Amino acid sequence: MEVNIHDGSDAAARTGRRYTMLVDDSHKAVFHVGNRVPVATGSFQPGGGVAKVNTQFTYMDTGVNIECTVRESGGKVALHGSLDLSTIARHDAEPGAIDVPSPTIGQTKLELDATLELGKPTTVASIDDPVNARRLQVEVTITKAN
Repeated sequence: MEVNIHDGSDAAARTGRRYTMLVDDSHKAVFHVGNRVPVATGSFQPGGGVAKVNTQFTYMDTGVNIECTVRESGGKVALHGSLDLSTIARHDAEPGAIDVPSPTIGQTKLELDATLELGKPTTVASIDDPVNARRLQVEVTITKAN
């Protein structure tokens, strides 16, 4: 299976970013690529002192996450999948904090069910994001491996 994501708002990604994976029709396929971004979730002073402040962090996964299952029937393929695209939109320090990042995560999620012809590129989603003016087109091609 090949997933090609075209981003009309990014000159480098207009031709598409391609992600290819082998998918067995009896298992879920999972593809993750990206970064783990630290997000400050709180702070405390050990022992009630004033000198040292420890910051607690949680980590958010950003990047491309694709999960899917496929099932062939009668020369066509039923695809069920989810796509999660997330990026750091802004990485600002919180007011009054000392070098503690407070990122804003831009995220696009898609759950889909589609029937595709083998070997034929098919657009499964076209997204105009009103928040950040991104234009995304998701194209999937499924080729039978022998």
